[in-house]
Amino acid sequence: MTSFVRAIVSPIAVSPSLSVSASPDQLPVLRSLVRTVAAHYALSLDGLSDLVLAADEAATILISHALPSSSLTCTFDGDDNATARVVLSAATTGQISTSTSSFGWHVLETLADQVDLEEAPPAAPEENWTVTITLTKVVQAGS
Repeated sequence: MTSFVRAIVSPIAVSPSLSVSASPDQLPVLRSLVRTVAAHYALSLDGLSDLVLAADEAATILISHALPSSSLTCTFDGDDNATARVVLSAATTGQISTSTSSFGWHVLETLADQVDLEEAPPAAPEENWTVTITLTKVVQAGS
């Protein structure tokens, strides 16, 4: 089976974004993107590693709930220099709220300064849930 990876480039968007198939074999690609983009923020080496690990864990959570043949999208939101924000989203089979009490979720909350979970129900019965996990890491002054 061949994996399909595509970079989404928009002349309007200033935030780097990548969409990969929602499968565990795409995690190295995602980690590489997060490491490369996050390196442009004034994060310490520990902060950078924490963000990469948090993105990996968030992606793993989403992949475990993702619909077959769906995509996982990773976007960076760099609206200011005080925070590095990674937004991961996927179409899922339903809510994943029960995951917020799991060990993996505890790991996320330890590695990132803020973790937000947004679950959008389908607008119509034939549509899917969209789940988004946003990771925020505060950039240390003078790092």
